[in-house]
Amino acid sequence: MLGTIDASLAAQNAVVALESLGLGSVYIGAIRNDIEGVAKELELPPHVYPVFGLCVGYPSSELPAKVKPRLPQAAVLHHETYAAEPEPAAVAAYDQRLGAFYQREGMRANGWSEQVVNRLRDTSNLHGREHLVEQLIRMGFGLR
Repeated sequence: MLGTIDASLAAQNAVVALESLGLGSVYIGAIRNDIEGVAKELELPPHVYPVFGLCVGYPSSELPAKVKPRLPQAAVLHHETYAAEPEPAAVAAYDQRLGAFYQREGMRANGWSEQVVNRLRDTSNLHGREHLVEQLIRMGFGLR
């Protein structure tokens, strides 16, 4: 777990440094769909697993990237203790913003809440991530 956190923090710092140099980056979280396959492809040693990928390059000047809206701070930031009261309104507003973003991009316009419910409705929607623990065990990690 500590290695995953350290890798994530290092990657975020790398992304900030890349942006300061005029480069862009994209995290590839779908690596979690088949960590055994990715580990084999990368010839990773025992007890090493891929957390995510990070693509790096120069952003296109002809086709500028659109930044997908993120959950507002009111839904994720808590002070001193966890307080869920502001979350429903913040999530409802985010659902509308994200749906509008998808519609502008010509994508199916459903909100974040609907996406989360659909993803969790059936394990097949996890695209292999439901097997993550079993894969880690086969890769030699002593999980219980």
